[in-house]
Amino acid sequence: MDPKWTSGNELKYLKQVLDNAKEVRDNPFTDKLETAFKKKYNAKYAIALNSGASGLHAAMHAIGLKPGDEVITSPFSVLWDSAIAIIMGAKVKFADVKYGTHNIDPKKIEELINKKTKAIIPVSYHGLPCDIDEIVSIGKKYKIPVIEDNAQTMLAEYKGRYVGVDADFAMFSLERTKHISSHEGGLLITNNSDYATRARKFVGGGFKNLTANKSKLVAKIPLEFQSPDYKRHDYLGLNYRISEFCAAVALAQFERVEEKVKIRRDIANIYSELFSRFPKFEPQEVPAGYVHSYFTYGVKSPFKNLDSWKKFYTNHVTNGGDNFYAMMSPVYSEGIMKDLGYCNENLNTCPVTEEIQPRCMLFKTNYRSIEEAKIYIKKLEDSLKKYL
Repeated sequence: MDPKWTSGNELKYLKQVLDNAKEVRDNPFTDKLETAFKKKYNAKYAIALNSGASGLHAAMHAIGLKPGDEVITSPFSVLWDSAIAIIMGAKVKFADVKYGTHNIDPKKIEELINKKTKAIIPVSYHGLPCDIDEIVSIGKKYKIPVIEDNAQTMLAEYKGRYVGVDADFAMFSLERTKHISSHEGGLLITNNSDYATRARKFVGGGFKNLTANKSKLVAKIPLEFQSPDYKRHDYLGLNYRISEFCAAVALAQFERVEEKVKIRRDIANIYSELFSRFPKFEPQEVPAGYVHSYFTYGVKSPFKNLDSWKKFYTNHVTNGGDNFYAMMSPVYSEGIMKDLGYCNENLNTCPVTEEIQPRCMLFKTNYRSIEEAKIYIKKLEDSLKKYL
């Protein structure tokens, strides 16, 4: 492993997991990780899971999403937000995004609300906060729970507070490309005790020992747990628990989260300076009062057709530049969503999404150091000069 990536307590904590099998049964690193998240985000409850997607499933379950309900979300996200709702029997509605921020437009959310709407799932895309005050206000107005998808967001700020503290639930991802990573994992935070209890039991197999703030599965007295007449479950749940190995690595990384986020922001500043000299490329807008966490650095290119985009990419990489990414297709246009009828139903209903998606370029911020980033950003500068 890269020493810069494990310059904290990762290896130390992993060794403790391996050396203390008896203690691991009590989930010490899971508990410490959850406590650290609660403290950082000033949340009453935090639940560590095996993925961010599991967190979304747990949140939708906890709010009582059922067949026939509707969910409103952004067309810019991974498939999971929509897939989970569909698997649960709900229908997904897509609200268009704002041109500048690439984030869901609160006005478009409100236009889609009806009596069947049971959840709003905004996505803080690229690491930029959504207009969360407006979205939460809409949720309260219509008594609809708001579940923040903050998979790409860590320590982003909105009007002086961390993103994730205002909604009914907020999900964070610990996947391998994220600000902190245990390769796979996720966190769910909430201030609602009923939601937290239902989510905890759902992700922990329905064990009766589980509570909003308690991740341990078994009883304190081994004889009680092993008794032939002991009843373990009082809830129907799945196994979405995080492993102690992943929790140990995530905790070690979270201890250095400010450092990790700062590196990404410093790299983003270098990109911003570069693109200020190439005005045909439009970086994602960061409104006043918002603090970006830069999972990626998003830019709208001037390319109006796919061939131009691919030509620039190919020339850049061929000349030694680093890979960059396209923005994922609008969720409703994915193959499985076409099969389910979502493409025909939603095509042309999100014109801003469909205009900017083919143009967007997403540049890496997860370099191991500023020095490494500067090398590749210089290559990007060379490619931009050749293009112009």
